[in-house]
Amino acid sequence: MKNLKINNELKIQTLSIPDTSLKVIVIDNFLLDIAPVKIFAHNIAYLNPMFSDNTLFPGMRDKMPMPYTRLLKDFFETDIFPLISCDAQTQSTFHSSLLSLVTCKPSELNTNQKMPHVDSCNDNDYAFVHYLSPKELGGTSFYKYKPLNISEFTAKQRHLLPEMSQEVAKYSGEHKSYLTSTTSVFEQILTIEAKVNRLVIYPANILHSANLTSEQSYCGDLDKGRLSISSFASVNNK
Repeated sequence: MKNLKINNELKIQTLSIPDTSLKVIVIDNFLLDIAPVKIFAHNIAYLNPMFSDNTLFPGMRDKMPMPYTRLLKDFFETDIFPLISCDAQTQSTFHSSLLSLVTCKPSELNTNQKMPHVDSCNDNDYAFVHYLSPKELGGTSFYKYKPLNISEFTAKQRHLLPEMSQEVAKYSGEHKSYLTSTTSVFEQILTIEAKVNRLVIYPANILHSANLTSEQSYCGDLDKGRLSISSFASVNNK
């Protein structure tokens, strides 16, 4: 992947997740040019079918080339570590960066795909979404699990996750499609809109879901559908 560079004029803002001590970091104009990513998506990527990556992502995915992951790792450690209070003895380990295209129609979703999720219950894990599609194709929303009034799931709360699925099944009439608003089970507490070349970084143990309100979001077309890059990393002391 050639000519991949971070934009020196990018803009960073930090947002608080309500009722938690956690932050979401929003970076606009992340890459100087997203053309190399688009070329990879159209000409090189082999998008694998849903569930092939052992996640619940409702669509197709392929691994991003290492130049992208290295660039993201360097940016995370240089520009973002100071914002999340990492000291000089800290480093990151990136587990994956996945080109992601939503393809699943609402009628084909299983129960767990109709609710918010966490990517990890580890306090030191972070998730990244790099949007390659505009606002109308959907950003990311964060939620609170109303029965227990919690948004953040640590190792101690891991056993509660199956309970959420049961609650969603109980209120199936409110969870017929992609989750895009507050229900009897979940309260939407923050929404980050999509924007081409916007990167969003957040703790992986916070309840979240793609906010897909348009039918175009899951059309499965690389040019017209919701295309993004999802990455996952851990922060550890050296």
